[in-house]
Amino acid sequence: MRYPAVAGSFYPLNANTLTREVDAFLAQGRKEVSVSANIAIAPHAGYEYSGKTAGYSFAALEKNLKKENTSMVILCPNHTGLGEIVSVSFEDWKTPIGTSSTDLRLAAKIILSCPLMRRNEAAHFREHSIEVMLPFIQRINPKAKIVAICIGVQGEKIASEVGKAIFDACSDNEFKDRNILLLASSDFTHYESGERAKLMDKMPIEFIKKLDANALEREVEQNGLSICGHGPIAAAIYYAKLAGKKEAKLLKYTNSGKETNGNESSVVAYASLVFI
Repeated sequence: MRYPAVAGSFYPLNANTLTREVDAFLAQGRKEVSVSANIAIAPHAGYEYSGKTAGYSFAALEKNLKKENTSMVILCPNHTGLGEIVSVSFEDWKTPIGTSSTDLRLAAKIILSCPLMRRNEAAHFREHSIEVMLPFIQRINPKAKIVAICIGVQGEKIASEVGKAIFDACSDNEFKDRNILLLASSDFTHYESGERAKLMDKMPIEFIKKLDANALEREVEQNGLSICGHGPIAAAIYYAKLAGKKEAKLLKYTNSGKETNGNESSVVAYASLVFI
């Protein structure tokens, strides 16, 4: 069992408080979001900063996430430095409001589809960027299974291999009875002014909208951008293109200052996007 690492810091430890908070984020998202999707990007900071923005992504995913026999593949960056190049968890994941079971068959199939991937729990032990997604999933569909994948080395080549491997595994006849969704967990520009962050994120978001993973990764590398989950995003783009998606739609863009005390002198930026 993978027990909570950031309950009580990134989100409430108390189950009732957490449930109320997630439900409020989803309710707000439903008011603003009309599109339905099965592939999305969501932020992973503390809920007071990015919870509302994540709610937009999950409001868009909700219709598909509610279906029976659902599994959600979640891609995240590695903030701890532990684990493999790409680490896949086989544990079930617990939060204060429930437990998300891992789809073991799908996790094993994905690993077989990509030599870069290894079963590894160390990368996930203290990693917050998948954990904070789980209460949303558990409130929408407690029976949904997950596959947690932590990308430790980011770049276009690895992203393309990961995206293709996930698509190939999910397309196998073995999983024709499964309803499979994909989520990339990422924040955007870190520790710049709100105005500067918006400027720095403008082109990366445009490249995501156009499903241009190559341009996204080039922009990140050439300009030293601090989008922490650019690799998971690029992998999601490759997956989305193979799945026949034509574009990504920006649902919400904001930053930590706007969401809290209004001080935008040094912020972390957040975006909700879906692939359609």
